[in-house]
Amino acid sequence: MLQSKHCDVNGIKLHYVQGPQNGPPVVLLHGLTDCWQTFLTLVPFLYPYYTLYAPDLRGHGRSAHCQDYKIIDYAADIQVFLTKTFKEPVSLIGHSLGAAVSLYLAAANPRMCRSITLIDPFVFKDIVYDKAFLSYFSGCLQVISQHNNLENIFKAIKETGALAKKRALDLSRLDKKTITSVLDKHVFTGFKLDELLVKVHCPVLLLRGNPELEGHITEAKADYLQKGLRDCAVEYLETASHVVHLDQPIKTAQYILYFLAAL
Repeated sequence: MLQSKHCDVNGIKLHYVQGPQNGPPVVLLHGLTDCWQTFLTLVPFLYPYYTLYAPDLRGHGRSAHCQDYKIIDYAADIQVFLTKTFKEPVSLIGHSLGAAVSLYLAAANPRMCRSITLIDPFVFKDIVYDKAFLSYFSGCLQVISQHNNLENIFKAIKETGALAKKRALDLSRLDKKTITSVLDKHVFTGFKLDELLVKVHCPVLLLRGNPELEGHITEAKADYLQKGLRDCAVEYLETASHVVHLDQPIKTAQYILYFLAAL
């Protein structure tokens, strides 16, 4: 059973869930406009072997809203969370924005990280100039600016079915500034990819989706990351989009379990 908890970090309350003590700690970090529940597809596979922790990043889910939403701000919160919660290095699993936070932490605090798994990471700045990317997040911002009612948000978003219910709830709790920081390009301030890559000492697993299905990481970008990192394994999930862990949860979990077992 996952328990809901809070941790005081940098003057804000960070919400997170924690599983039972089943093994080494694994911390799951979600992407932009999402929340910890995005990893429910992976929890059944990881739960028996690892002690899981899954925070809601600042401005998301049940965590507090604040002023700044750069990658380095999210990372500063998680650094405090790790320092307060653990006495040993942890394995980080991050999707999109959460992957960028994981990479930053592994570079800035090598002793904190046993390993990092990057699921279709949000680490290349060119994505914030992509028309489809900007259109999607501009649409999200428009919806939450026009509607403060969960039912109306549900009707206004493009997702359907059970996923739409979750997305509507995520957006209803979201701080609008999390999106504006991306649209105005400030989210990458202080995040220097080349400098970070050479500072990562722990093993890295990169999972990427298909760029033709809106995956962010092309083969060329995967090669760039692999060459810049000391120890990086790459897996390509051809039928997955940017949300690799939702589209291919079993394969994603298999790759992660194999990777963690070899540490």
